Amino acid sequence: MPRNKRIAFTVPEDQWKGLSALAGTFGVSAEEVVRRCLPDDAVVGLFFQCRVYEPQLKWDDVAQAGRAAIRERLRDTYMRGLQEHVARLGVSLESTAEEVEAAKKRALDELKAEGDKAPKVQIEKAEEDSVYLGYLYEAWKHAKAGHTGYTIAEALIRGAAADDPHKAWAVLKDGRIV
Repeated sequence: MPRNKRIAFTVPEDQWKGLSALAGTFGVSAEEVVRRCLPDDAVVGLFFQCRVYEPQLKWDDVAQAGRAAIRERLRDTYMRGLQEHVARLGVSLESTAEEVEAAKKRALDELKAEGDKAPKVQIEKAEEDSVYLGYLYEAWKHAKAGHTGYTIAEALIRGAAADDPHKAWAVLKDGRIV
């Protein structure tokens, strides 16, 4: 039966806040991230086997390679997400800041041009969050084109107060507000 040993260590508060925020985006706790970062028995065994052939190998070398791989993976994921985001607005990473801003303005203007059926609540959120604007604009284009699963319809919107639900026009994907 495996035994657990409890060991306390200190993490600077700023690092802990950052780790907590990052972990939260993946739906896990910071404590779980720390547990998952520890090497399992097989990795430790492999390290000691490798030391037979490479006596100068230090655990810090292995850990640094892992950290570099994680940084590269996050950088690639960020760049892929950024490319997808600007593509939703009809521009690319090579576009100038002015072109990106013009694309954002054009998307908002097109959404607002719906008149009485404009998704006002979503537009307000999109004016503050350009990533959300990209998702909303893409879903709106799909709804306008009649693609399956996308609609523009009246939906029950929850206001700032929990007891303030009201109906408003919204862009929906599979029956859920985008």
